[in-house]
Amino acid sequence: MPPSTLAIHSPYDVEAHYSSKRSVNWVGYKVHITEACDQDCPHFITGVCTTLSTRTDDAVVDEIHQTLSQQQLLPEEHLMDAGYITSEHIVNSENNYDVNLIGPVRGNPSWQNQKNAKFSSEQFQVDWDNQVVTCPKGHQSIIWRSKIDNRGLPVVHVHFSQSDCRHCRVRKQCTHSKFARRITLQPQAKYETLQQRRQFQETLEFKKLYQQRAGVEGTLSQGVRRLGLQQSRYVGLAKTHLQHILTAIALNWIRLGAWLSGVPQAQTRQSRFMELKPKIA
Repeated sequence: MPPSTLAIHSPYDVEAHYSSKRSVNWVGYKVHITEACDQDCPHFITGVCTTLSTRTDDAVVDEIHQTLSQQQLLPEEHLMDAGYITSEHIVNSENNYDVNLIGPVRGNPSWQNQKNAKFSSEQFQVDWDNQVVTCPKGHQSIIWRSKIDNRGLPVVHVHFSQSDCRHCRVRKQCTHSKFARRITLQPQAKYETLQQRRQFQETLEFKKLYQQRAGVEGTLSQGVRRLGLQQSRYVGLAKTHLQHILTAIALNWIRLGAWLSGVPQAQTRQSRFMELKPKIA
C-alpha cells in the first residue's frame, strides 16, 4: 500500500487522507486553533489553520505565526503542545516574530540518559569558541566537524580520542562504540535554548504558566459538541478551512454573549473520586 500522503481514501475527496493520533483514526483533515487566554478578556479564537491530516504539528508553527502576524494578532507568549515545540521553532519564533514560544520540549531519548544521566550529552561541557567538548571525566574532544544531516539541517559532529575512551573505567556506561564516544550537537543557539528549556520546564513557574493552555482543549470540545467541528460538510481542503473559520466565528459570538451576560467560564470537571482527594493549603 502507498503511504497515506499519496493514497486516495475517498473518490469524492482526494485531499482527505488517513491519519492516526493515539487511539483516534480518521480520514480527513487537521485543524489548529489559536485562542487568547488572558484572564481579563473573553477567550476569543484568533487563528484557524486547516491542514492535510498527514502534516505533522511542528510543520505548521511558522505558518500559524505568519498568519497571526498578517492580522496583527501575534501574542507575546504562545503556549503550545509538545508536538509543536522544537528548539528551532523556539529560536525562530523569537528572532522572526518576537514571540516567546512556551511548551514542553522533548527529553533526551538516549540510552545514556535513561540508564545513567551522568553520561548523557547534557553533562558534556561545550566550549563553542574553541570548538572543544569536555566529557564528565575531563577528556577533551579531538574532532569538531560541521555537517548537514539527512533532514538538511546544520549539526556538529564531535569525536573523542580512541586512546582516552579505550582506557576509561566507565566506558561501558558512556558509549557502546568499539572505538570512541561521538556526540552530535545542534548549532549553538538551538543547543543552548534546548538545555535551558529542559531545565525551565521542571520549575513551578513553568507549570503554573503552562496550565493556561488547558483551556484550548475545552475550545475543541465546545466546537465538536456544539458546532460539529469534527464533521466537514464540504469537499476539499479550501472549503473545509472555510467551515472551520465560520465555526470559530460562531464560537466567538457565543463567548462574547457569555462574557456580556456575566456567565463564568466553566472549570475543568473532576471525577467524584478525585473530589474526595484532600486539599492542602
